[in-house]
Amino acid sequence: MSRTVRTTCPYCAVQCNFDLHLEGGLPVRITPTKECPVAGGTVCKKGLASLSDLRHPDRLTTPLLRIGGELRPVSWDAALATFAAKVGPILERDPARLGLMGSGALTNEKTYLLGKLARVGFGTPSIDYNGRFCMSSAATAMNRSFGLDRGLGFPLPDIAKSDLILLFGANIAETLPPVMQFLKAAKDRGAKIVNIDPRATPGLAQMQLSPYPGTDHLIAGLLLRLLHHWGRVRPSAPAQGTEAVLESVAHLSVAGVAQVCGVQEAELLKLARLYAQAHRPLILSGRGPEQQLGGTDTVSTFINLAFLAGHFGKPGGGYGTLTGQGNGQGGREHGQKSDQLPGYRSIKDPADRAFMADFWGIREASLPGPGRSAQELFLACGSEIDALVVIGSNPAVSAPGSGVVRERLAALDFLVVIDFLPSETAQMADLVLPGSMWAEEEGTTTNLEGRVQRRRKAMTVPGAAREDWRILCDLAHAVGRGEKFQYADFDALQTEFFAATAGGRADYSGLSAERLEQQTFQWPVPHAAHAGTPHPYFAPYATASGQANLVAAPMTVPARSELTLTTGRVAGQYQSGTQSRRNPTLKGTPEVQLHPDTARQYGLTQGQPARLQGPHGEAVLPANLTPKIRPGVAFVAFHWPGSANELTSAYTLDPHSRMPAFKSEALRITPAPDHAAVSASSRPHPAQSQPTQRPSARPPQPVFSKEPA
Repeated sequence: MSRTVRTTCPYCAVQCNFDLHLEGGLPVRITPTKECPVAGGTVCKKGLASLSDLRHPDRLTTPLLRIGGELRPVSWDAALATFAAKVGPILERDPARLGLMGSGALTNEKTYLLGKLARVGFGTPSIDYNGRFCMSSAATAMNRSFGLDRGLGFPLPDIAKSDLILLFGANIAETLPPVMQFLKAAKDRGAKIVNIDPRATPGLAQMQLSPYPGTDHLIAGLLLRLLHHWGRVRPSAPAQGTEAVLESVAHLSVAGVAQVCGVQEAELLKLARLYAQAHRPLILSGRGPEQQLGGTDTVSTFINLAFLAGHFGKPGGGYGTLTGQGNGQGGREHGQKSDQLPGYRSIKDPADRAFMADFWGIREASLPGPGRSAQELFLACGSEIDALVVIGSNPAVSAPGSGVVRERLAALDFLVVIDFLPSETAQMADLVLPGSMWAEEEGTTTNLEGRVQRRRKAMTVPGAAREDWRILCDLAHAVGRGEKFQYADFDALQTEFFAATAGGRADYSGLSAERLEQQTFQWPVPHAAHAGTPHPYFAPYATASGQANLVAAPMTVPARSELTLTTGRVAGQYQSGTQSRRNPTLKGTPEVQLHPDTARQYGLTQGQPARLQGPHGEAVLPANLTPKIRPGVAFVAFHWPGSANELTSAYTLDPHSRMPAFKSEALRITPAPDHAAVSASSRPHPAQSQPTQRPSARPPQPVFSKEPA
């Protein structure tokens, strides 16, 4: 029997829609749909390739328990009994010693349920999610200025209304390809596009600035300084902090900033004049300026510039940050973040705590306070955290200082992983619970413009796998704490989730599956007749005073090393590669990109193996020489084990957002013997055919046992 189900792509935060065609219950084809409210029929190669992810031969289909050092198949009863035996005593002794790690790939409903499980079911504050590595600096800056964090405060087509677009560390062509159509539309209407990045990434830019990593705030600060000098400061609305902000940039000079950033004075003056003359200039930032020690303050400089120039909130103008993960926006709104409750409420706010305690039918005093950020949670494993539950995340590859993180994971008494493929983290686990993929579950996701869309179930989970939301409820019941986790079906969970957001900054309470069947909505949507909020940033803002709080970010000069590592994504892969590295239609191999001048300085030639050394570990990768990266900078993608995050610091965190500083690590590099260069993509994929010993700090190798326990 043939069937077609319209759903959302499992990859990036654009969340394109497409039709999944099934024959006999199995997926056979994906076709883009022109009715897509986001991209109008555009789907990138990862989305089109996602068909291969479903029913992959590596798919986890039964619980796996480590017995005698090997992961062996067991029944669900045995798996949950083991969970109860290991976790129950921890909850009785000190619930805070149980940690949970979520993901920006989870649906909104699972995000909500995971946060509820931590606080209501387990009573632990020790929960965070991998979006801490993605959007946290921009989110922190937007919240402290406006009391609201929606990555893009406008629909994507508004980009076409811009007459100048500044891309700070964004690399849209490779990371969010469907967004390129809106940049092209702006360019076709006469907009200038400027790429500001140590790498000249693919795109439509007519002007390229290649500053040293970590200096973006000085460029934005200088632009504001020049606008003030030229009499072009015209605040978008009344704001607090304006004088302090202007004073903080008053000492900046074109010559000084050019020297520190490593760009030409003429380039900075040209950029400043373009911005001063533009009617609707738009600043878009990606992870480049955000994943820095001063990432939050850098975003504040972007906000200050756009706001004081009078462009914040204009259709096609102002500032926006480009969310990366599929549900990175929704994932940071509904309770899996360590300081957060559903609806973007604060776990530290008495009114927010009282609302949620009443909603859940518990005492407010029983709600734990804020916990550790993601990286701090990992670093506490084995000392202050005895057991950890990981869902939809692969920190053994994606966390900074991954060798250190693997050591901490190995030191746990009990590691539980809920996933659908055997990631490197799953290979380290004591208990692996097989969950659901994107086409096997209902739910909602929220894209980079705050658009809530329906994900529709097209097929059932294979074998003994279970839908993730059911597994989370199973864990609560396993330890005798399932009273608040009795849902007749998914609809009951979704209805509760929508209601839980009522009155919050991210209010979804006016939504329902029925409304989302007909159209999509940008939050907040506070009641059932509400049409959504395409433009949420307007005065009075969601601050105590109703005014914007402009923060005077320090114009610090970052320390410069002889060679600086910066990390990121490439077009053919995605995140930690758990899916994309297995997909035969998605390409790419790990390498280190260097400018030819840099390569000559270190005695390297094209394709030669290079030994890279970071603060905690090293990697050996072939050198790819390109003039499209500035001298003194090395770029390594983070999709593979044994690559970028072996070299990043485990301990350097932004003081405000607790975002790791992925993109400015001092690096040592030397030639390595040819035989030392082993492409991570050539390592064997996880398979369920051989036994595996639990590894420690080294990258885990992919093998499982099929023999019954």
